[in-house]
Amino acid sequence: MKSVLLVEDCEDDIGLVEQAFRRYSGAVRLETVRSGEAALDLLRCRLIGERPKLPVCILLDMCMAQGNGIWLLRGMEDTRALRDIPVMVMSETGDMLGPARVFGNVVGAVQKPARQHEFRKLVEDLARIAGAMPQSVG
Repeated sequence: MKSVLLVEDCEDDIGLVEQAFRRYSGAVRLETVRSGEAALDLLRCRLIGERPKLPVCILLDMCMAQGNGIWLLRGMEDTRALRDIPVMVMSETGDMLGPARVFGNVVGAVQKPARQHEFRKLVEDLARIAGAMPQSVG
């Protein structure tokens, strides 16, 4: 089954994303880690073996206490097998989105809508797109 990796440390946002992905649970499995450090560790562990089990894409919160979004994007860039995983970056403030766009695997950057229903709609659209993505990337 395809998976999407959510890298987010805000419990409320995690809940909204999980709720939005439930609709697509037959096609896409959502995995959640709460820091850039945990995400990079998980991704590197998934590279072990003949058939890497990498997510089809990553939803990345740019502002986190441990290993923020830029830190994770640099780590992915430094690991050849992780460079091509598409990443959608999200931030509550727009000032963090610009620096993320310089990374080749960042396919989009959005400011998190303040209203919950708008954020849920955005994530539902992302879940639908992830379900249509090919199983393997790279």
